Amino acid sequence: MSYVQIEQAFKQYVENTVLQQVSLQIEKGELVTLLGPSGCGKSTLLRAIAGLEKLDGGTICVNDHDISHLPPQRRNVGMVFQSYALFPNMTVFDNIAFGLKMRKWPRKEMTEKVKQVIELIHMSDKASSYPHQLSGGQQQRVALARALVTEPDILLLDEPLSALDAKIRKNLQIELRNIQRELKMTMIFVTHDQEEAMTISDRIFIMNGGEIVHQGKPEEIYASPKNEFVARFIGSYNVLTNRDLYLLTGHSVKPGNYAIRPEVMELHPLDSLSEQQKSGMWISGIISSMTVRGNVRRYSILAQDVTLWVDELNVPHKSAVDEGLFIKVWVPVDECNLLE
Repeated sequence: MSYVQIEQAFKQYVENTVLQQVSLQIEKGELVTLLGPSGCGKSTLLRAIAGLEKLDGGTICVNDHDISHLPPQRRNVGMVFQSYALFPNMTVFDNIAFGLKMRKWPRKEMTEKVKQVIELIHMSDKASSYPHQLSGGQQQRVALARALVTEPDILLLDEPLSALDAKIRKNLQIELRNIQRELKMTMIFVTHDQEEAMTISDRIFIMNGGEIVHQGKPEEIYASPKNEFVARFIGSYNVLTNRDLYLLTGHSVKPGNYAIRPEVMELHPLDSLSEQQKSGMWISGIISSMTVRGNVRRYSILAQDVTLWVDELNVPHKSAVDEGLFIKVWVPVDECNLLE
């Protein structure tokens, strides 16, 4: 049996069903992410595991123990929220020690334990500081340490990094992952940010409409999306019907919808390469716009009545293709993924 076993979790508010018979399994020491748009049920599921929401049906088991009907304080589950909720009148040390004080730990053992955790988050020099003297990233580290110090069976993180700026957020993603691996702690992370989920997760559960619509390792989900929702949500895929592909390329394929990653497609000026020299499918179109997304240029291509996204690396020695230019788009046949 898996370390965390959720079976047929059901939650309804009046006529709004938030969780629709959700079942999932998590192994001990895994960091998994619940990923999905706002309102999909991911935070409700997390709060149900913590005991902050009562399920209308289903069970939650941790380490072979059914915790579904236990109050939050008896579940040995830690939780970190988007808001840091630190005590402003307490130092970093005292904020982290608060949970241990409530459990009446001996002072000597408590002091040693808090020091270990402060070292783990690299804030030994801030132990005597107050929250208002810390940056947002430092405050979030303290909130994380406060949850870790009590050694919970599971650590739940509800969009804990979403209030931070991009650079700090990326650094903390790496730090969180390193801490999780060092402690071998089971963590469940909630986010609506696809890149964040890809960065930190062992596995990802994608939710939509109160259901899990796809699960797997990050590379599996990105390379082989299960359905159209996942394809559009996880990687800005181009989704074309078999009729679209036939009208644009002249190639007949099996009936259904096909997902094509924008980075596998290539732009070629009309006179640079004949179709006979490069096997695959070719689409004629016009560049309607180009945006720079850091290290990637994203082109919007209008081909008949279909808009395609094509990505290429933003490298200094290669100039961007001008808007309004007629071009050919090469599409590798084996990168056209048939969706359910």
